[in-house]
Amino acid sequence: NGAVGIAVGMATNIPPHNLGEVIDATIFRMDNPDCTVPQLMDYIKGPDFPGGGLMLYDAAQMRQIFETGVGPVRLRARYRYDKDANCIDILQIPYSTTIEQIIDKIADLVKSGSLKEITDFRDEIDLSGFKLTLDLRKGVDPDKLMTKLFKVTPLEDAFKCNFNILIDSVPRQMGIAEI
Repeated sequence: NGAVGIAVGMATNIPPHNLGEVIDATIFRMDNPDCTVPQLMDYIKGPDFPGGGLMLYDAAQMRQIFETGVGPVRLRARYRYDKDANCIDILQIPYSTTIEQIIDKIADLVKSGSLKEITDFRDEIDLSGFKLTLDLRKGVDPDKLMTKLFKVTPLEDAFKCNFNILIDSVPRQMGIAEI
């Protein structure tokens, strides 16, 4: 599980990871105590965020996080375009945001006139799952609109990793290999 919090003047922000990957990496590390971070990355690909979304994987950035315990992981919403209804259905959002934050930002942009491509939007979450629907004006390119929305809304966000861990009551910044 992940851990987020501030205590005794230190903050920590550890994302959740896949338990099977962690176990496999731990066994490998026990059998190979001098293994390298790239070898551990063969087992643990990166954080495993619940709720879906898409992690924009940057191998160099992930290696830095594994080595130092510090760095951002970019997360992006998943969507599909419904050509018949001329709408975009957002089906998963980044772990680090909420549907309320996304709706508030889209509403502000529509009201200010800087998001004219959308005619209406609504929260359609029900028992079948998450869905935020954006109705589009005729002729709007859905992929270009999503690129714009990723830049100006929390539909794309960063989870800032900060692996501060208490070891014998002393806070230490640690990478995954050391942990």
